[in-house]
Amino acid sequence: MSIELKTEEFEKARPQLMGIAYRLLGVVAEAEDAVQDTAYKWFSATGPLPDKPVAWLTTVCTNRCLDILKSARRRRTDYVGPWLPEQFESESTLDVESQLEIASSLSTAFLLLLERLTPRERAAYLLHDIFGMAHQDIGQTLGLSTENSRKLASRARRMVSQENVRFVPSAERQKELLEKFRVAIQTGDTHELVKSLSQDVDLRADSGGKVTAITHILEGVEAVLNFFSEVLSPAWNSLQFEMRTVNGCPGLLIWEDDVLHALVSFSVDADQTIRSIFIQRHPEKLELLLEKKGRPQVDGSLFLQ
Repeated sequence: MSIELKTEEFEKARPQLMGIAYRLLGVVAEAEDAVQDTAYKWFSATGPLPDKPVAWLTTVCTNRCLDILKSARRRRTDYVGPWLPEQFESESTLDVESQLEIASSLSTAFLLLLERLTPRERAAYLLHDIFGMAHQDIGQTLGLSTENSRKLASRARRMVSQENVRFVPSAERQKELLEKFRVAIQTGDTHELVKSLSQDVDLRADSGGKVTAITHILEGVEAVLNFFSEVLSPAWNSLQFEMRTVNGCPGLLIWEDDVLHALVSFSVDADQTIRSIFIQRHPEKLELLLEKKGRPQVDGSLFLQ
């Protein structure tokens, strides 16, 4: 097998492998490591080229991610405060419908829901529902029967449906809600924002213990509004706000002079109210956000640089 042919096949599959790895792991560096490990095995393999190179690469990459997940789960039990996935600034020239489809499998709410599934449920669901793989092939990838693969994906799909985490409102609605958040912070007036909060809204911040941030999840309108009035507005009302597209969705970057202080994003219910408020404060994750740019595709692929 020529190195040129191997390189061509791998580069062709790389965006799909990155899309799978990122969604499985929620950590960019770990996803890149998984893809790199896959490349090492691919270029080290001897013998003729597999009949289905993409299937071979997908199997190796997926199982490497599952191995990484085992140690990641142990690490997160010692994590200080809530954990949020890493995010990247995204760009797209696709139509509005395609952009919403992309965002539905990259949102923070969706990635957090995946964290609650077993690794194999997560893999079976992603490979089938996002990447369109047949259950027979998924079973071979995960070392399962076709029927067991179908059952795993079905259980995961049921939870995704119950939580409705793949609903993404229009970009205009998301920007409108983020603007209400900005006004509430800068003026201290939450009158307009409260109208857009779900009654069971929650708020969580990820600092990893690196900087000051609330270390427990706030639940309910009263608790969230008290936090706005007593903590967020006094601390942030003089900072600078900027909207950018992050993981396919509008997000609010909060700057303190030339230092990125926080990233705010929402999960929105089907009734267009804010269900969850996510605040990223972890300095390393914020640094990565400024460094990484991605071009996600409707087929699940992810070009990341």
